[in-house]
Amino acid sequence: MPIAETIIIAWCLAVGLADVTTRRIPNILTLGLGLIAASWLLMTGQAVLGADWPSVALGVVASLLLTLPAYAARLLGAGDVKCLLVIALLGAWHMTLLVFVIATMLATVFGLAHMLFMRFSSHHTTPKRWIPFGAALSAGLLCVIGIV
Repeated sequence: MPIAETIIIAWCLAVGLADVTTRRIPNILTLGLGLIAASWLLMTGQAVLGADWPSVALGVVASLLLTLPAYAARLLGAGDVKCLLVIALLGAWHMTLLVFVIATMLATVFGLAHMLFMRFSSHHTTPKRWIPFGAALSAGLLCVIGIV
């Protein structure tokens, strides 16, 4: 397994764990891998996962168009926006869109399962503000690159 895939797997696991447990994605994770991905792109002319400049640029624009409206509506946190932006820097635009679609489906299933659990359970907790969408994004990235 190449070192780049190992770093991406470790990053996905760290993002998922942080988002599920604390409902926050630390800046060190998003900005750290974002700087690595941007530096790689500048030095080699290709993304870490092999996409060319125009495809990465289109992915970055798509990631912002998909997440900034939800962030403005307070449906997503800033960490979720940065997480998809980093994913866009890692690969092509179509990978970014596919990760977003998979993450949306995973978050929907998680939300429905949580609602059913709360409805039929005697264990009532106060609802959290956000579904851990960063965890869904990292799981989606693992699915797209063929790890899971």
